[in-house]
Amino acid sequence: MQHHGAPTRLLDFDYSIYIAAYFALENADSDCAVWAVNLWWAVRQSKKLLLRVEGKKESAQRMVEFTQESHEKDYNNLLFEKPFVRVAFSLNPFRLNERLRTQHAVFIAPGTVSDSFMRNLVALDGHEKSDNLIKIVIPHELRKEALERLFDMNISRTSLFPGLDGYAQSLGIFHPSFREVRCK
Repeated sequence: MQHHGAPTRLLDFDYSIYIAAYFALENADSDCAVWAVNLWWAVRQSKKLLLRVEGKKESAQRMVEFTQESHEKDYNNLLFEKPFVRVAFSLNPFRLNERLRTQHAVFIAPGTVSDSFMRNLVALDGHEKSDNLIKIVIPHELRKEALERLFDMNISRTSLFPGLDGYAQSLGIFHPSFREVRCK
C-alpha cells in the first residue's frame, strides 16, 4: 500500500472488485493483490476515534458513509487540521468526472499522512476481523487469463479511460486479437 517507501496520501479504491482487479493486474510483473475494505466499518470506527479528540468532535458528529459537497469544511478539519488522528475512512469525490463515474471510484483517506496507509487502517478497532479487511492475492501466472476475462466483461483501459488515449493504452495490455487461435 506504499509506493517507493513514501507514505500514501490518498488511495484509490473502487466499488467494483472487478475494476479493482483490473487495476491491480494491468501492469503487474509479479503476484498482485486487491484489498477489500468494509467501508461502513471504517467510517464507524474512524468516527468513534475522532469523537474523542478535541477540535474534531463537531465535524466527526456530522460524518456519514457517503460524503457530499456540503461536508467539505468538516472533512478539511478532519484530514488537514491538527491534531492528526490515525483513521481511514471513505471519501467520495464531491464532483465526478467521466472517468470517476465509469470507474466507480471511491477514496479512502488516511487521517495521518505522515504514517503509512496501513498504519492508519490498523488503528481502527476490528481490523483483524476477516469481514472488515481482506487481502486477495492474484498469482502472476493467472494475469493473462484474468485480463482476458475482464476484457470479456467490458473492463479494460478502453472502457475505463474513454477516448483515443484509453484505447491506445489498452493495446499494450490485452486485445482479443492477441488470443491464440486453437485449431481442432
